[in-house]
Amino acid sequence: MSEAATDLLIALGQALSSLRLYAADHPARKRAVERVHGALVAAVAEQGGEGRFTFLQGEVIVGSQRLRGFGSWSWGGQLAAVGLERLEVPAGVTPDEVAELLTSAVSRLEAGPEAGREMGPIRLRDLRFGRVVTAEEGEGWNGDLDGTLEEVGRLFERARAEGAVEAAVAAAVVEAVGAAVRESRNLLRLLVPLKEVDQYSTVHSMNVSVLSIGLAEQVGYGRGDVSAVGKAALLHDVGKTLVPEEILQKPGTLTPDEWTLIKEHPVDGARILFRSRDGLGIAAVVAYEHHMTRDGGGYPERRFPRDLHPASELVQVCDVYDALRTRRPFRGPWPEERVLAHLREGSGSAFSPEMVSVFLAMLDALQGVG
Repeated sequence: MSEAATDLLIALGQALSSLRLYAADHPARKRAVERVHGALVAAVAEQGGEGRFTFLQGEVIVGSQRLRGFGSWSWGGQLAAVGLERLEVPAGVTPDEVAELLTSAVSRLEAGPEAGREMGPIRLRDLRFGRVVTAEEGEGWNGDLDGTLEEVGRLFERARAEGAVEAAVAAAVVEAVGAAVRESRNLLRLLVPLKEVDQYSTVHSMNVSVLSIGLAEQVGYGRGDVSAVGKAALLHDVGKTLVPEEILQKPGTLTPDEWTLIKEHPVDGARILFRSRDGLGIAAVVAYEHHMTRDGGGYPERRFPRDLHPASELVQVCDVYDALRTRRPFRGPWPEERVLAHLREGSGSAFSPEMVSVFLAMLDALQGVG
């Protein structure tokens, strides 16, 4: 990554320390602000005039690329803990705005994680410092994941327009989903109901991520693998962003040409995710394989016999469950028992027996849980 981004993080860390140590009129504070302002101007110019800097637990992302060597940067974790995960800076940011931004950030850090996250984003003109996953009104996840749908929708819109996924946003969505799953007594209560047919892509992707994170934890995956599965589940249908809406929402039977377009979405999704890089390799594999069956059927057609990736088999079960239980333009939702019977009947042929078994046991254990 560039020297400008590295200089910015060094200057930012020094400034946060200086503002916590020195009184408001101390010269060290002014010098620290000036260094951050100069570094911001350079880093923003390098990104084309609008800078995006994302701080998540264990990684720093500049634009859409991970900043190597800063995974253990302590300030990144501290900023994320108080809800300051994404810094968006326009061209023309002024020293006064930088001073106000840093002063507000220090106030959040001193307030601590619980109070800091309740304060909402810092907004100055077009400059913003706050949560990555936000609803339009600036609030974060509200406990039932409704607040993330706007961001997922924007994620897919960018994929349609730019042919790539913003990995930082996907990671932040999955971080919020994972936290919700771990905190909830019943992950089924986190599933977002479909209110409008044209919501399907975002609602379905969110729900498959919830279910897949829960199933991955039941299977015994480690934290990193759970996160990778969550991202793969969230993005498994990203190739559908290239399919015309009138085909996706068609109430009647698809023509052969329309069905051919639909069947291209796994390949398109894999291409989008490979172009996106930044730790989305498993997501690309899952996007490509999620409509393949264990016995060699499905699509795309395999050129030679091979096993599916375990993440693909895990996400596939969650994908089928949510897809069948949801109303679609061409059919109504299946009753729960019919969906579960379909999974049992396909176990060993279409689906992984292990994943079906653990998934059904998980659902059974959640029945009646508040």
